[in-house]
Amino acid sequence: MQKGLTGPKLSWDDRQKNLIEWLSTCEEFRVNKSVFLRDDSKSGRGLYLKSGKIRKDEIVVSIPSERQLNFNTVSYHISKFNPAVSFDGIDSQDLKPPVDKDDPRFTLYNVLDNEVLGNLSSFQLLSLYILFEWKMLPCWNTVSFWKPFFDVFPTFDELNSIPALWILDPRSKNQELFDLLPSSSKAHAKRIASQVEDDWLVIKSFVEIWRTAIAEEHRPAMEALYQCFSHIYFIINSRCLYINVPLKDNVEDKFTMVPFVDFLNHDSDSDVYCTPYVNSLRRGKYGLGTFSIVGGSHEYNQVGEEVLLNYGPHSNDFLLNEYGFTLAENKWNYIDVSPQVECVISDPCVQKFLAEKGFWGEYTISKSDVSFRLIVAFAAKVCPDLRKVEKLMFGYLTEASFNPQLQSLLEEFLSSLLKTTQSRIRSIGRNIGSGDISVYNVMNIYEGYSKILQHHLTDSP
Repeated sequence: MQKGLTGPKLSWDDRQKNLIEWLSTCEEFRVNKSVFLRDDSKSGRGLYLKSGKIRKDEIVVSIPSERQLNFNTVSYHISKFNPAVSFDGIDSQDLKPPVDKDDPRFTLYNVLDNEVLGNLSSFQLLSLYILFEWKMLPCWNTVSFWKPFFDVFPTFDELNSIPALWILDPRSKNQELFDLLPSSSKAHAKRIASQVEDDWLVIKSFVEIWRTAIAEEHRPAMEALYQCFSHIYFIINSRCLYINVPLKDNVEDKFTMVPFVDFLNHDSDSDVYCTPYVNSLRRGKYGLGTFSIVGGSHEYNQVGEEVLLNYGPHSNDFLLNEYGFTLAENKWNYIDVSPQVECVISDPCVQKFLAEKGFWGEYTISKSDVSFRLIVAFAAKVCPDLRKVEKLMFGYLTEASFNPQLQSLLEEFLSSLLKTTQSRIRSIGRNIGSGDISVYNVMNIYEGYSKILQHHLTDSP
């Protein structure tokens, strides 16, 4: 590996110590004295109860805006080296200037002015900035302000269970596993991979300018920098948290990366475990609030209990594609059966009718119900009188009006799905002994599907 692209060589304990020391230079940094960080071989890095209790609304950790990475703070730091960068609320004169006037960023950041930055999305700017500060800046023997945060980022291998990386990484051994993913998960992964490639096309010209400024004996290849970029992209994607970013209007751009907070692992129970809280009254010079994690309704009182955060009501398909993990039990699981339903409804007239009424596609099944859209579609399949189906759409008739044909078709459909799902589980199960977390995750998705289908078939009248 070339100089500047190597990962941290410090032990986890040293990196953790450096991170806390760096955060502690801010007066508003807080970590509850009852918790501690641990690197667990099964669940990874996480936060655990050391002593005492954590009650509802009690602060677990609080990170001021000065130690968050987002569009505002990155623009602020770039403005230290480039006076042409000056947005409302971002004044480089408020910052202590860098000591080293020979810092290469005084020259290299000149390619980033207000217009350039304003046209970049938050993802594009953060991935570009982190790529330079983390991976390229060391080529000049210069240390980034953010190094303590970078040093605790997950490695590329720790993220390789994310399916989009199986597409993007030519070294991936998971192509066969990708082919076994549900169609909705494949589509999700392809969307992310396409966005990564599109964003790389936007920023690569800046990367090339900076690369050519590196001494030839230390100059990394563009292929290596692209791999670093894709690694960074998924670090951002799997760790960004919502915050109001004043410089950006689109909701997709309103996120921040928060050190320490990103160690908390996920649980599917909403409003039970910890939740984020942004104190907008304590904005600081970056125009952002202090980011805190506070206790939920669950009281932590067992020493060694993991302190968990709810990422949102997400299915295993979503969790795998966005974060690279799944849950053995996930109440938010559902099955997107749109391709299968659309194959069942082959009559062009029925397809046209459903499309005109806004009922074509987006068919799902969860443990709680079979979606109304699917019921309407199958009613149109079994009933030649589409005016009657229209009454079902408007609530004038119930699905019972279309039985027994509707119920028979639904049971046949569910049984066929279960048979396919169980066959897929057997195929994946042949590799489960490999210990590969990616195999385990895909198996979890299909096991969740199986439970949903079995539930509906068992409850059928």
